[in-house]
Amino acid sequence: MTAAEMPEELTRLVWTLHRRLIQSQRPPTGENVRPPAQVELLRLVAAEPGITVRQAAAALRMQAHNVSSLVTVLVKDGYFTRVPDPADRRYVQLHPTAKMHAATHETDTTLYAGVAQALAGMPGDSVRIITDALPELWKLAERLAPSQD
Repeated sequence: MTAAEMPEELTRLVWTLHRRLIQSQRPPTGENVRPPAQVELLRLVAAEPGITVRQAAAALRMQAHNVSSLVTVLVKDGYFTRVPDPADRRYVQLHPTAKMHAATHETDTTLYAGVAQALAGMPGDSVRIITDALPELWKLAERLAPSQD
């Protein structure tokens, strides 16, 4: 592969990994499969507790009213609480509930087990190469993050 082909190949790989992880994800016990937009919002709030609807909309590249609709469903289902923003009480912060923490733990455990099983089926040299590449891939992810301008 040439250096010119690498960005395309890496992008295709990351999208494929993302899609495969989504496809292998199972809902928590007793829950139904949620639409991808809800899953993305759940993941975002888990990673950034206290995020506002407006911030979540920007991060997900969605309209705030669409995110607000998702929040309403997820609050009703017991995954988030709305807490007034101490700096500006016109806004609310989204915080995960105990139910969300448990659901996230369960789904992550299942996903991690699937990845571990896939890695266990690979030759040791391949696993070492992937392991060695992880720090550089994290650096790439940081460089691809949108600027906070």
